[in-house]
Amino acid sequence: MRKPKLIVASARLPVTMSRRQDSWEAATSTGGLVTALKSVAERRPFTWLGWPGTPVPEAEHKRVRKVLAKHGSLPVFLTKSETEGFYEGFSNRVLWPLFHNLGDRTHFDPQGWRAYKAVNEKFAKAIEKAAEPGDFIWVHDYQLARVPELLRLRGVTCPIGFFLHIPFPSAETYRSLPVRGSILNGLLGADLLAFHSYEYISHFRNACLRVLGIESEPELIRLSSHSVRLAQLPIGIDPAEITEMARGAEAKNEYESVRASHPGKTLIIGVDRLDYTKGIPQKLLGFEELLRAHPKWRNRVVLIQIAAPSRTAVSEYQQLKRQVDELVGRINGRYGTSAGAPIVYVNQNVSRERLVGLFQASEIALITPVRDGMNLVALEYIAARGSNPGSLILSEFAGAAHCLPGARLVNPHSVMQVAEALNEALEKRPTEASFRHMREFVETNTAMTWSNSFLDQLEAAAVEPRPPVERLDVELPPISKLVSKATKPLFFLDYDGTLRSYVLKPDDATPGDRVRKMLTDLGARATVYIVSGRTASTLEQWLGDLPVGLVCEHGLAIKPPHGEWLRNKGVSGPTLKKIVQPLFEEFTQRTPGSTIEQKTAALAWHYRGADPEFGTFQAKELLALLEDSLRKKPFSVLRGARVIEVRYAENTKGHAARELLKTHSDADFLFVAGDDRTDEEMMDAIPKSWHSRAVTCWVGQRNAHAHYWVQSNMDLIGQLEQLARVFGEKKPSRTRSSKKRSSRRSSTTS
Repeated sequence: MRKPKLIVASARLPVTMSRRQDSWEAATSTGGLVTALKSVAERRPFTWLGWPGTPVPEAEHKRVRKVLAKHGSLPVFLTKSETEGFYEGFSNRVLWPLFHNLGDRTHFDPQGWRAYKAVNEKFAKAIEKAAEPGDFIWVHDYQLARVPELLRLRGVTCPIGFFLHIPFPSAETYRSLPVRGSILNGLLGADLLAFHSYEYISHFRNACLRVLGIESEPELIRLSSHSVRLAQLPIGIDPAEITEMARGAEAKNEYESVRASHPGKTLIIGVDRLDYTKGIPQKLLGFEELLRAHPKWRNRVVLIQIAAPSRTAVSEYQQLKRQVDELVGRINGRYGTSAGAPIVYVNQNVSRERLVGLFQASEIALITPVRDGMNLVALEYIAARGSNPGSLILSEFAGAAHCLPGARLVNPHSVMQVAEALNEALEKRPTEASFRHMREFVETNTAMTWSNSFLDQLEAAAVEPRPPVERLDVELPPISKLVSKATKPLFFLDYDGTLRSYVLKPDDATPGDRVRKMLTDLGARATVYIVSGRTASTLEQWLGDLPVGLVCEHGLAIKPPHGEWLRNKGVSGPTLKKIVQPLFEEFTQRTPGSTIEQKTAALAWHYRGADPEFGTFQAKELLALLEDSLRKKPFSVLRGARVIEVRYAENTKGHAARELLKTHSDADFLFVAGDDRTDEEMMDAIPKSWHSRAVTCWVGQRNAHAHYWVQSNMDLIGQLEQLARVFGEKKPSRTRSSKKRSSRRSSTTS
């Protein structure tokens, strides 16, 4: 039996390809993700898929694939223009600054966005080709945010996990992204979404609420197609690897060299990539303030700042380097003496072994990013110190700040706070107790633990099977075969969310010309019912002149095509409103932007126009009160897309569908389409005897209650237009409801 494999996808492979005369060579990369997944690759079938790091001529693709296969990797080849638009453009000039809450640094370019989408499509296509049923897919980071949804659109049913290695921004910042909905929907294609801290989960949930109107639980987002688990999984390092490096000659030489260069002085270490998110200027200003406010530390402390070059061709980074160079020069010029300068600035890459030696030599680590997903330097500093405690001064805006209770947390934007934290660390040596808590976290939350925890949760998410739902195409079998034989087709179509997208004000959801023409053409060749929660008067106003039947208020009354309204007995609008309306009016007054929709025998409270977060909070309270007040009464409560509706329990789309199927029992083809819970009732009401001639379709995404799905209202309308054309060519005899059958229902008009 084949063992399921793990497919890992990231923008870059764990190896970098380079050309050596007539051959290609692969050099292993370093980094937290490579370390974390090393152990996974040793224990299960494993394929890593990504860009090999350099443009490869098409004629060389086969040779490069062969080299990478030896490293368990599959390449996604990108052209130079794709790399510029996808990676350097949209990923690093839009998502990178925005996700670090630096919206003023974003530079949105439609061409970059097109390249980003195209490359994500390439990745999805490559993953689909590599994946087999039962495999697991793990997608990494912001560069591939569209991939989970694209895989679902391609029909991939494997469990999909996604880990975001950078922060997720506040909803207010995120909402400024022009393509905000597309990125969120891309991520929501996953079964498991994991972040470094719960703060990022909270921001993500709030963005889903405010941008997409999707309400969620702290660890779960329930969609009609599947549930998305949300997990807090801070990445770790391999502390044993750091310990081993500390024993090596390179680390020991670095330690002895730096101590000899600064005898009797306290060393402060800063290790960062030269990136505007790392807060290097803020760190330097804080150190300068320490020397100004506390003169006793002059000539007694040295800050060793490692700033590895990054994106040197980008103007923002060139400007940042000039700023850092000037600050270092100013501080050293002001406080330097013949005994030495207070700052040792190293603007080059330093080996990890040498860094371990520097960590061991430095009593204090100063890490001040203005925003950082996790920051592994903080963890490596703790691991390198071993049993010798050190002081960690850490920005409160780093993900690691949530995991290291022994660190001194600072706001990097407060120069004085950074200076005072340094002064306190210099005055008071760290205790073993405070350092032990941080060391325990580093030693238990290792890179291996992190990767295993993620995969365990992904496997747990896979327990909930995805429904075997196909994308709707009426020109393909088996639907085409059903259509070719049908002479008396019958259609039940929901309106809001199915034929028409949701709008802020429900009254604005009037049908467009294309919808009206489609219904006219289809209604002339088949029996069509619009099964809606709308009132009879609204449906009459919008669709009453078309050759279609109407069902109002989830089944309160039915009007056959060219017929009269037939209403359910036993429902009393005044009785329901007497109980519910005072409560709805109270919440409308308390919730600005919310409205009440009056129906004949139902009442709806819409909060789509309210503040999303406050509206959701109010809705939860309203639901609790309704549950108490309606107990043992013949009413049911529906929670839809930002709406709460109270109706009679027997007044459902399912009941209406059963009645209509009795009336049109001679129909030889049934098509049902919807998008919310009331439409699930309609689909579930279809008797087994109808299943062989029925097609059910869900709008928006997969749903276990439907056999097929379409992505949008427009997709459904296109499919219905095609059916109208096919039935028009056949000219079938349309089923009609007879007065004799209709008389089974009450003839009271609504």
